[in-house]
Amino acid sequence: MNGHDEPKITEKALLDFCVNNEDLNKLESLINAFNPLKVLRVSDYEIRHSNILAWLLDPNSHHGLGDTLFKNILLEILRSGAQDGILRKGDGFPSIEDVINSDFNDLQVLREWRNVDVFAISPSNNLLFVVENKVDSSESDDQLTKYTEIVEKIYPDILDIPGIPDKKYKRVFVFLTLDGTAPEKNDKFIPFSHGQIYKIVRSTVELRKDYMHAKVYDFIQQYLLILEEKTMQNKEFVTLCENLYREHKDAIEAILEHGKPRLTSDYIKDFHDNTNTTSVHMDRPMVKKSYTFIPTDWVRIVPTNSGYSGEKYLVFLNLDFSAYEKHKIVLSLVIGYFPDQGERQSFIKKVNEEAGDGKSAKFPLKADAKNTTVFRKDVSLKEGEAEDSDSKKSSAVIKKLIEAYKDFVKKPEFEVVDKVVKGFGFKDAGK
Repeated sequence: MNGHDEPKITEKALLDFCVNNEDLNKLESLINAFNPLKVLRVSDYEIRHSNILAWLLDPNSHHGLGDTLFKNILLEILRSGAQDGILRKGDGFPSIEDVINSDFNDLQVLREWRNVDVFAISPSNNLLFVVENKVDSSESDDQLTKYTEIVEKIYPDILDIPGIPDKKYKRVFVFLTLDGTAPEKNDKFIPFSHGQIYKIVRSTVELRKDYMHAKVYDFIQQYLLILEEKTMQNKEFVTLCENLYREHKDAIEAILEHGKPRLTSDYIKDFHDNTNTTSVHMDRPMVKKSYTFIPTDWVRIVPTNSGYSGEKYLVFLNLDFSAYEKHKIVLSLVIGYFPDQGERQSFIKKVNEEAGDGKSAKFPLKADAKNTTVFRKDVSLKEGEAEDSDSKKSSAVIKKLIEAYKDFVKKPEFEVVDKVVKGFGFKDAGK
């Protein structure tokens, strides 16, 4: 097969995939079925998922579920936590027997309490229930630790109040994601999935529907349809996706490879002009997955390594666009591969020494890796910004990146590395 044949094969595969494809038409029909919650973009925003979840958990909301749904979800979380080894005797979790025999009608459910997605407290049961809800975003640096510290400070294990019996709080921290991924940075949070939420809500609502208003029941059904799509619970939907991928793999992979939104280098130039940074590759017309750059005042200090994964500086910053279509860009500071491993170890040692005064919990760094991410920041975009068809939207993305970078360089992690870079004395500086 020569280079001229490949585009024809790809074009034929695309035509077979797009033209009169019955499975594709069925899939589009399922995806585009009218759902008022889709019109309101509930499926795209964590804040709206959290609003509905808080409403469902609240026994005093007008949904006819009382405290039944909260109890069912709490019981499944405790069971799941016990299986994962997170719940251990004496750790202050409520027992399953306690939950079954308790009344949670005094449960107070709050949104964005101290930035916590969902916070609930039952004074009569001395229970605290904390949910960090992630739909399309990932775990943020130290976010979960911050929440546990806030909760434990405001609601300590024992309240020592004269004349009042000691009150020992039982705390349940939940990390809610689409697939039940466990958090990397805090083992107090029990991992739980939206798929599990879907199953519990569906079964609870079916058992309680005779006590519910018809409009409330319909509303919850529409929300369940959104969770079906998000968590792949709809068997017809999953089967169609599997069939389409199996029969049109080449076309789908071509779309994934070449169809992702991109920013032009003109917009990246605006980014550099407003941040006093420069790129390793300024001649690329499009930015697809990853973009490497450094502060301008590092240019004659930090050498490049042209023999490893293309030309890269030994210490650089990176814009990762791999999640661009999901409305997120990742900005990170990276210590890359050094041709001289001894020099890399010396550089890492100086970074760790400079950070030895407790400036950042990110240190100490290990010297034996090829690439070490010192610090990263997720830049969240609004719906529709991750498109290059509208220059105004692309400009909005660059503006957001400029703001994020200016905040990024004020972080202690960057300041530590910046100081070491400027005083290190690289072997091949100025090349």
